Amino acid sequence: MAESVANGADQRPLEGIRVLDFTRVVAGPLATRMMADMGAEVIKIEPTDGDLSRTFPPRAPGDVNPYFSQQNAGKRFCSIDLRAAGAPELVRELIGRCDAVVENYRPGVMEKFGLGPDEMCALHPTLVYCSVTGFGQTGPWANRRAYAPVGHMESGYIDYSIRKTGARPSNPPLVVGDIVTAMSAAASVNAMLVKAARTGRGGHIDVCMVEAMVYIQEWSAVELAGGWEEPNAGLAHECPILVLPDGRVWAIAGNPAAWFNDAIKAMGRPELAVDPRFATSEARMANRYELYDEMTQWAAGFSDVEEFRRAIEAGTPFSVAEMRSITELAATDWAEDRGLFTEATSGFAVPARPALGSGIGTDGHVAARGADNREAIGGLLGLDNARLAELEAAGVLVAD
Repeated sequence: MAESVANGADQRPLEGIRVLDFTRVVAGPLATRMMADMGAEVIKIEPTDGDLSRTFPPRAPGDVNPYFSQQNAGKRFCSIDLRAAGAPELVRELIGRCDAVVENYRPGVMEKFGLGPDEMCALHPTLVYCSVTGFGQTGPWANRRAYAPVGHMESGYIDYSIRKTGARPSNPPLVVGDIVTAMSAAASVNAMLVKAARTGRGGHIDVCMVEAMVYIQEWSAVELAGGWEEPNAGLAHECPILVLPDGRVWAIAGNPAAWFNDAIKAMGRPELAVDPRFATSEARMANRYELYDEMTQWAAGFSDVEEFRRAIEAGTPFSVAEMRSITELAATDWAEDRGLFTEATSGFAVPARPALGSGIGTDGHVAARGADNREAIGGLLGLDNARLAELEAAGVLVAD
């Protein structure tokens, strides 16, 4: 580990771990943000043009916008031009003082500068080196460009969604592929750090978006086994969203077509059991939207979602949710009690942490590109002001 830490209840989970972060945009930055939230010291190294997500709207002074703040809170912000003479040597020194490296360049980029995983892990046997790409470091697709929509399409995620919903093909509005890749990377690095502490051997981790997407699709094995035959396909996830006449939007978790007897009991509509539209499992599946219409009319008679929840959850397996925006959720007593959001030093509210636990959460530090060069790099390597000035003059250390 980068430095020894004292035992104690107030010790953060990853306290004493130092991570060199060469990632940009979402998957890599979110992975290292999670590590920072757990107490790791994360030194973010940006290229000369900065992390692309700094330019996302709405723009902010120093290109420290809300999006960038969310993915990068709690890190130290440095910038090195790897193409400058002496830059790879400086990075090698930094790697020697770190426990982990996380990068999401295309395969071969870090090797071009003599900073690839084979060379770095050979020099530093305990080092954990994580590479994050779309299709992995090896194989016929290794050099394909991959963004989250590509991962969604190639992993079976969109195909499954279309077949189970009948909806027009479209990508989700959130970058699911990047998010699950981040979680895979963070979990894998943390696990490998445990191995390194136990055995003195780290190693290279090849995190691939498409692989992560396949792993989190809970029906992957079922699909490979032939899938579910109609009409049962999708029943487990067919949960109605009820749009009430006054504009309220509620959802029922649990499939009324599958749990039909519970549904009609809750509604007080026993006569629907002999309605030809709902008399068999096949009929209920074929006419499920008519059943949802019946439930919508029933739900419209409740004054609020809590009253509706009490009525439908009593003696049934169903649960109920009310559609909220993130802004509406942030204003709830639950969010306040949980401490769901915190203010970053950029002035923007960001999610406070991935989980509630002792020593988990961000300090909220966000800064302009290269703002922490002198403190983070100079302090770590013991460089005096004269040497730092030389590196700045040579274009090795850069800042906005």
